[in-house]
Amino acid sequence: MKTTLRIFRIISKLLLLAYVTIVNFVFITVFYALLLSILRHIWPAYIPGLFDEGVIPYLVNTLPYYLLLLFILYSISPLNVWVLRRKEGYRPMNNSDRMRLERLLSEMGMNRKLKLYRNNDARVNAAAFGFNTIGLTGGVLASASDEELKGIISHEVGHISHYDFVYQVLLFSMESFGYRCLYGIFLIPALIFGIIGSMVFALVPALGLVGELIAKLWWAVYKLLHRIIYGISRITDVNINKYAEYRCDAYAVKYGCGEGLLSFLRRLKRTEDVYGERPTFTEYIMSTHPSTEKRIARLEKLL
Repeated sequence: MKTTLRIFRIISKLLLLAYVTIVNFVFITVFYALLLSILRHIWPAYIPGLFDEGVIPYLVNTLPYYLLLLFILYSISPLNVWVLRRKEGYRPMNNSDRMRLERLLSEMGMNRKLKLYRNNDARVNAAAFGFNTIGLTGGVLASASDEELKGIISHEVGHISHYDFVYQVLLFSMESFGYRCLYGIFLIPALIFGIIGSMVFALVPALGLVGELIAKLWWAVYKLLHRIIYGISRITDVNINKYAEYRCDAYAVKYGCGEGLLSFLRRLKRTEDVYGERPTFTEYIMSTHPSTEKRIARLEKLL
C-alpha cells in the first residue's frame, strides 16, 4: 500500500510538472510570437536578416526559452539560496546555538553536511533552502527541547533529501514566466486597439460606451483564464505539499527522531487551541501544510 501511494505521489508530481510546463510554454511562445510579429512590421528595414535562417535568427527566435533556463538555474543556485535566506533574516548562529546544534547533529548521527542559520523571528518555524541549508527561527530555538529540535531538523532534512526545494523552484519559475506572458498576450492587443479606439471614439463619442464594455469583457476573460489555469496548478500543488509534510514526518521517524517531533507538534497544537483561530474552508484547502492535528494522528500511528 505504501509503495502504491508513493508511486501515485510521484506520478502526481510529474503530471503537475508536465501540465505547468506545457501550459506556460504555450503562453511564452504566443506572447513572443506577438512581439516578433510587431517587430517584423515596424522595423523590417532596420533589422535586416534578423528573421532569416542562421545562428543569430535561431537565437532570437528561441530567446525566451534560454531566459527561462537561466532563471531556473539561478533559482536553484547558491546565490538565490543566499538571497532567500537573507530576505527571511537568517544569519549565522551565535556560539551557544551553534554548539548546541552541532551536539544534536552528532547525537543524531547526521552524516549530511548542513548549513544551519537562525533569525530573530519569535514565531515557531523552520525552513529548508536549496540542497543543504536549514533556517530555524529564534522562537523555535528558544522553546523547543533538544529532542524536539532533533525531530524538527530531521523533518527539514526530509525536504532536502526529497528535493522539494528544486521541485517548487521548477513550478515557480515556469509559472512566473508563464503568467506574465499570459498578461502580455492580452495587454498587447489591448494597447493596439486602445490606440485605434481612442481615435474612433474621438470621431464618434457614442461608441465610447461600447469600447468600455469590450475592454471590461476582454480583461474579465483574462482574469477567468488566469484563475482557472493557475488555480488548477495551485490547488494540486498545495495538496501535493501536504503529503510532502507527512512524508517528512515519516522521515523523522525513520531517523529515530519521531518522538521529539511528536512532542513538538503536541505542544504546538495546545498553543493553537489557546491562541489560534480556526481556519476557513478556503484557507484549509489552500494551505501547504496539513493540520497539526492530522500530523499528530499520523505520527502516533507510525510510532
